[in-house]
Amino acid sequence: MNLSSVVVLVGIAADGWLIAFMSIRGRRPWLQATFAACALSFLVVGAWSVGRIEGLLSAVDDNLVLGLMLLTHALTAILVLGLIRGEALPRRRAATFLLLAPIPLLAYFAPIEGWTVATAYEGNLLGGFLVVCLGIALGETIYARHASPMFATHAFWLSLGVISLIVAGPIYTYELDFLGRTPLAGANLAAPLALACFARVALQTDPFPISPRPPKGRTTTGGIRAADAIVFDERHPKYALRTAEQEANSGRPTLIVARERAKITTSGVASAAFTPDQHAASRTLTTVSEFLASAPGGFVVLEDPADLSVLSGWRAVLEVVVRLRHVARDSGSTVVLCPSRLTESERKALKGLDLPWWPMADAATEIMAILAQSFGTGAGRLFDSFCRAHGIRRDDVTTDHIQALQDFLSRALTELSGVVGGPAAHGLQVQYEAAASVLRSFASQGAVDIARGKWPSRRSSESDVDLVVTAADYWKGKEMEELFAAADAVSEREPLFEKARLVFVEQLGDAGEGVLRMQLARLGKKPEELDRTDLVRIADRATVDLGSLADVVDVPQEKERIHQQIESIRQKLQLIAEGEG
Repeated sequence: MNLSSVVVLVGIAADGWLIAFMSIRGRRPWLQATFAACALSFLVVGAWSVGRIEGLLSAVDDNLVLGLMLLTHALTAILVLGLIRGEALPRRRAATFLLLAPIPLLAYFAPIEGWTVATAYEGNLLGGFLVVCLGIALGETIYARHASPMFATHAFWLSLGVISLIVAGPIYTYELDFLGRTPLAGANLAAPLALACFARVALQTDPFPISPRPPKGRTTTGGIRAADAIVFDERHPKYALRTAEQEANSGRPTLIVARERAKITTSGVASAAFTPDQHAASRTLTTVSEFLASAPGGFVVLEDPADLSVLSGWRAVLEVVVRLRHVARDSGSTVVLCPSRLTESERKALKGLDLPWWPMADAATEIMAILAQSFGTGAGRLFDSFCRAHGIRRDDVTTDHIQALQDFLSRALTELSGVVGGPAAHGLQVQYEAAASVLRSFASQGAVDIARGKWPSRRSSESDVDLVVTAADYWKGKEMEELFAAADAVSEREPLFEKARLVFVEQLGDAGEGVLRMQLARLGKKPEELDRTDLVRIADRATVDLGSLADVVDVPQEKERIHQQIESIRQKLQLIAEGEG
């Protein structure tokens, strides 16, 4: 066996390994199939070349191998196109695979025209097709290198792979012909290098894992029917996530892409968390495009482009947004962007893309405005009492908390009913019912309604002047103070979370609340769901976790201080639990 046969056999083994590796690691079935077909074609042609040199496969028809050689070049171009424009090819696959159409005709005319594997790159129609396929692949990589900030690095590796095929293919053949040497018919010695470059790019742009997997096929349209990329302009992505839940409940395939997996538990909401690397932008693009290719008409929320900007650069994020807009329009889907943490310059650049820009109200601000219409300047005090009672921050309040707020106000009025009677009690009830009605109306509004700007905080207060003045006749200030006191009393009896938070903050400072919330997350509970048995479990877990922290401290005095803090937290939490029992 001569040296060239050994080199080709090593390449065949590498091709087979790459096929198996991509079959296991990849998450894009159509791209994996294209890669496998391309690599397998190179493998078979290489095996035929070795067999011909060693005299083992003399009976194999040259026309069959010539057809496989044509297939390798066409599939190379298709594979490169898929790696660069992967978000569009699933919907335009038929047009892309038109590159395969000339192969049967060329294979048919090969014996008639005397075309063979050994003379494949000569100046004829067959050689022209082979060179054109490689030229298309190289041209796409050069264009992507200069035009795409997101794909520039990937384009380098693709260019390396394609150029290696060109050098080891037509150029190598022309050089041997010029030197009067016999070329290695069929086999391309650079195939393993090229396939390795293609596999590298495929894995670097692979979609993020999605769970749960959405059902395939087009389903219902949901409440937002716009086939476009829409910006939800809000301080926190509350309406975006709420809308995702609503769309999923209506049977629409829904995906949330964020730095961490979405905490939404609604059945049907899929989530994907991007990894912190420089390829996060391109992988986000392929994740969304693959999702919408399998579920046209879907709904996708890109929770915070600012995270992608940090990882991949703002220019790459803008390119992702532009491409996602085309994906959404092609698939009849909706992509929602949440610019809550973008800088002013980034927001200005995003607005320059002329995307639909939907201003979203802040739930806490609107709830405060509604309460102020009924309870005047005391609305803030009532709202703060509610937040303390449920262990939540103002910024965390959403429209999902409105029912709990109504229940809270109702209990406060019940507490006050034994103290205040007559016109004052009636006035309080009137104001409560007025506020509850507006709260329910606000909670029922979806993103489309909110985007029209019909917010309580924007409404003229003149429509409520008569009601406020009438209510003022019922009390002169004393009853309102009693209402606030009743609300504070309800707050003091309810919040186990607030009591536990004070214990952690007392011992650990501002970081204490974060420790408590982490323990709650591990229990899978919200602050308002905390009960007596949970306090005992939190005490035990916090003792173990903080004890591990103390063990890594080398200073004896500090270690002793931490152990004292741990013991104090455990004892106080147990006392709170016993008191609640």
